[in-house]
Amino acid sequence: MSFRVAGTRPAVLAEIEELSTQIDRYRQGLVPEHVFVERRLRHGIYGQRQDGVHMMRSKLPLGLISPAQLAAFADIAETYGSGVAHLTTRQDIQVHFVRLPSTPGLLRDLDAADMSAREACGNVVRNVTAAANSGVVAEPFDVTPHALRLARFAMRHPDGQALGRKFKISFASVDDPLWNLARIHDLGFTARRRDGQDGFEVRAGGGLGAVPMEAQVLADFVPAEEIASLTQAVLRVFARHGEKKNRARARLKFLLADWGIERFRAEVAALTEPVATEPLPAVADAPLFPAGTAEAHGPDVIPQRQPGYVAVKVRVPRGDLSPAQLRGLATLLAREVGDTTRITPEQGLLVRFVSTDRLPALREGLAALGLGSAGAHGIADPITCPGADTCKLGITRPRAVATTMDSALEALAVDEKLSRLRIHISGCPNGCAQHAIADVGFYGAARTVNGVVVPHYLVILGGEAGGLAFGGAVAKVPAARAGEAVRVLAGAYRDSVATSFAEFVRTAGRPALKALLEPLQELPSFEADPAAYREAGSDEPFRVVRGVGECAGEVVDGADFLLSDADTAVEEAHARPERAIVATERAFRLAARALLAADHAEPRADDEVLPAFKSRFYDAGRIFEGVGYYYLHAAGEAEPSGDRLRRRVAEAELFVQEAHSIVGRMRAPAPQPRHAAPEAT
Repeated sequence: MSFRVAGTRPAVLAEIEELSTQIDRYRQGLVPEHVFVERRLRHGIYGQRQDGVHMMRSKLPLGLISPAQLAAFADIAETYGSGVAHLTTRQDIQVHFVRLPSTPGLLRDLDAADMSAREACGNVVRNVTAAANSGVVAEPFDVTPHALRLARFAMRHPDGQALGRKFKISFASVDDPLWNLARIHDLGFTARRRDGQDGFEVRAGGGLGAVPMEAQVLADFVPAEEIASLTQAVLRVFARHGEKKNRARARLKFLLADWGIERFRAEVAALTEPVATEPLPAVADAPLFPAGTAEAHGPDVIPQRQPGYVAVKVRVPRGDLSPAQLRGLATLLAREVGDTTRITPEQGLLVRFVSTDRLPALREGLAALGLGSAGAHGIADPITCPGADTCKLGITRPRAVATTMDSALEALAVDEKLSRLRIHISGCPNGCAQHAIADVGFYGAARTVNGVVVPHYLVILGGEAGGLAFGGAVAKVPAARAGEAVRVLAGAYRDSVATSFAEFVRTAGRPALKALLEPLQELPSFEADPAAYREAGSDEPFRVVRGVGECAGEVVDGADFLLSDADTAVEEAHARPERAIVATERAFRLAARALLAADHAEPRADDEVLPAFKSRFYDAGRIFEGVGYYYLHAAGEAEPSGDRLRRRVAEAELFVQEAHSIVGRMRAPAPQPRHAAPEAT
């Protein structure tokens, strides 16, 4: 049940040919860097931290993937990439280590299989996602055809080509937060039926990232035939009024935070006009076998509203599939199920319309492929981003950490109360693994311990599925202790009377949880256990490498004291809300002083810190722009309160974490010069 959304085949092939021409011109130095980068991004081609290779992201609307397309991705991963296809939290598939000259051939192969990478990256409308259970549960109506029609409408839409940042849309047919992610999207549509008419509740302005914000209700009911015109109006407002220069404030959520929902609603209404859209596509799963008569139950089996059928969650560790697994899945699904599968936001698969009579055969086939483990998206199935394995912004390597946890998490999963805990691990604060909505979330950071830069994770606790609540930072633990942190927290939750982990976190309170994890922060001496100071599975010293540049400098002891004091100020902001304004001001200033001290430029007076930081770090591009802006914004801000004060505490904490990372990077030994091999032609 896959659908072509890229456009007509001649037009798509012409675009790919133009990209091929531009690649040749770029390699000859005839195209400016910034122009070419945006072009390749809109073809789904991202730069990796490794020189000369790229990540290619497909754009699979709603995560629809057919057996034939799975087989095609096996060939693509093998021919063009590293031999691994990675399922993403946006229901896409990515392939890494792709050489730039080979990308036109890859895109042609995608098109031949009715797939596309068009606008999978860049400042455009990204992949339209939808709850994978739509159409098989009790619901007002199946959102699948409506989401597909909007995906087609948004592709190449003129009003989506001049946005300041990316724009994400989701659909769900029910309110269940395990499936409905409307609260964390730029636009989220939830099915409603009013007076016999199909329509949607619409939320706007949600997002995760470094400082998550919940989407607000833009309209409690919009008739289904009007959602395209509403989306167009929202894109126009965002394109005209959204931030363009400062990428740190360029997402739609910041425009809503500045304006408020009432003004935003009025601006959208003023630009809403009828638009012509194609008829709803005729969408139907194509099960291979008729409804079964056998009883079907067990882990990861979801009874459908269609009698005799079940949906089966397929756990895909780390979201990674080999070519052999892809081909095996294609053969298995074509033989036992048909064209009914969707990629899920949990980096797994949902196989729908499985006849209950064929369930044993499907399970046996999945087990033979190494995909038969139970507990999809439970404690034994953590969600991870690639992190520093391939991403330029990654600080740590989440997949390596998750691998070290495997046996411990499997042991915890046998306890029914613990089995459904959700673990999400991101390699940096940006949150591609959605750590803010996990029961236990982690994001990568760096710390100097005993004079050595060590990979750490901030522990984020109490997030709720779907963004009903965002987790809060509780402690920092070395990467080597992350698995132990999960065991300690899971044990305390198991022994509590709380019926959910979020309730446990609220009841226990941050001070008690921090104290629970505090013993894990200690490390033995480097000589006694050097592995504790490195990334999991690595024999190399840990180094912070972000973006295209890296600074090096001497160890400055004064910076350590300043960073420690900044940590204390952040703790005070968390513990004493009445002191949060003063404490965050101090945290920003101390962390900025630490950066300047490490750069041998610490000013004498407090009023000299901000201009010195702006000149030496922000304007010079030596700090991640989004995090650096938090300090500049806070310095000129009137006294915040309410939700804005909560976000300011989070921003101060992120600024301090970034300062730790930069100081660690400045202290790292300079890399030895090396010559990159020329790209294959």
